[in-house]
Amino acid sequence: MIVKKPVEEIKTASAKKTIKTQHEKFGFTISVNGCFGSSDIGQMTGFIAREIVKRIPNAFMRCPLALYPEVEGPTQVLLHDDFNVVIDGCKDRCLKKTYEKAGLKVHLSYALDEDFELSKNKGPDFDEAKMKEIAEKIIKDIEEKILKK
Repeated sequence: MIVKKPVEEIKTASAKKTIKTQHEKFGFTISVNGCFGSSDIGQMTGFIAREIVKRIPNAFMRCPLALYPEVEGPTQVLLHDDFNVVIDGCKDRCLKKTYEKAGLKVHLSYALDEDFELSKNKGPDFDEAKMKEIAEKIIKDIEEKILKK
């Protein structure tokens, strides 16, 4: 489990500044990340996250690979987000498991194959219209389940 440090104890100045300024501006922040896996639907997850953060001002894509303690700066920013939305490509839900192993609560979790009945195919190309449709559904969930709290 990763320990969330008080903002004053974070060594990386840019991480400290990001946490402070985003919370001052928005009150609370939402991390939205996709697994960006190697299949088409894995790749789609990152683009869905991108669509979401373009529309929801206090939602941000963070670096989930920085969930190791020795990568202090990016980890601490993610740990200070108030809500976590995770989009995995497949039912293995690797990104969700990574968040949970780090001790983070996942507030909304999606697997594109299970939740949206998509099939994995090799390669990075995916149906952009379907990606936008799924992004809209997740945006609606965020609005109803997080923003209206």
